[in-house]
Amino acid sequence: MKENRTSISPIVKAPNIPTQVAEQIIDLITRGILKTGERLPPEHTMTRMMGISRISLREAMKMLEAKGYIESRHKRGKFVRVPEEGEKTSIEDLLSVDPGKIWELLCVRRILDAKAAAMACECATIEEKKALRSFCVKAARGNLARQVPIGPEGGRLYARFFDTLIESTHNTIFIQLRKSIDTLLLGAFPFSRKKLSTIKGSAARIIEQLGALTDAIEKNDPQAAEAALITHIEYLEKSLKKAIDHL
Repeated sequence: MKENRTSISPIVKAPNIPTQVAEQIIDLITRGILKTGERLPPEHTMTRMMGISRISLREAMKMLEAKGYIESRHKRGKFVRVPEEGEKTSIEDLLSVDPGKIWELLCVRRILDAKAAAMACECATIEEKKALRSFCVKAARGNLARQVPIGPEGGRLYARFFDTLIESTHNTIFIQLRKSIDTLLLGAFPFSRKKLSTIKGSAARIIEQLGALTDAIEKNDPQAAEAALITHIEYLEKSLKKAIDHL
């Protein structure tokens, strides 16, 4: 993460400095400024940017690691992470109590992601189109279409595919708007994967749908891209409804 593009700011001196630091990092993750897999700046850089001591920063890092927002990689630093399987998030707790809330989330995706697909046809760079295609290729090479239950690797590829799709709109306001729901989406992934794993062939169908979406973007066909995205969301709605009805 380059220092000149972050929103890390100085911390107001107070007894709860570590909490303030942790809240600022969580906010950056929630707003999509810090992305999954991204490395945090080195310790000395963060203490200088925030105007705090190393002791306060280390306490904040312990809090973030305990909450599942970051992970330490030996000799490589601290990285933003997605909660692992089995770690409850607030949205996952909500879905466990009221599975119907997933329809509200999919409704938002139908609106925002369909528009992103159309915009990508006009704005995506050659590199971004190649990146979208590479996710489809990785899914095929990794034999993810036959994976039952659908594992975390498939979830990560799916999330990265849509991160790239959103970024390829090159509309900063739209990107921030879509990124504002990322925490909800990431929290819902474990729930969705478990339910979709009960639907035979769901992984293969999803990979096929993302391939069709990529085809449309490569051909610069916004109508086809939007239609492909809506087809994908409708499939998720139908499949999840079927799985939930059998609870």
